[in-house]
Amino acid sequence: MGAFPPPREGNHYYYYYNAGPPPRNPGPPDDDRDALAREGKLDIQRPESFTGRDPRKWRTFLTQCLNLFQAKPVTFQLDNARVAFAASYLQGIAFDHYTALLWFEPQSPVLSNWQSFVNEFST
Repeated sequence: MGAFPPPREGNHYYYYYNAGPPPRNPGPPDDDRDALAREGKLDIQRPESFTGRDPRKWRTFLTQCLNLFQAKPVTFQLDNARVAFAASYLQGIAFDHYTALLWFEPQSPVLSNWQSFVNEFST
């Protein structure tokens, strides 16, 4: 019995086998993607803006933020996402203070660490 394909002088045969479908684009795992889709459908009350004029409102603001973080744990699993979200609801002197940190102390942990952020605005 002869070789398949029959050898020819000067010709080389290369065989490529399908290794399966190409790899998927990197992205969040399916579980995270499903969780994000579920979280996107939740209608959770957003916090009222915090101006810093009435320090008694800080605890309410903080509780409203924490409620949202609890309802959407995948979205807010990182501290910097929590800080950025809460900072987007600052106004007045609280916003001015946060802006000063952004401009003059960009490496401050207040800008990326949730507990540091809470401590900074609690005082």
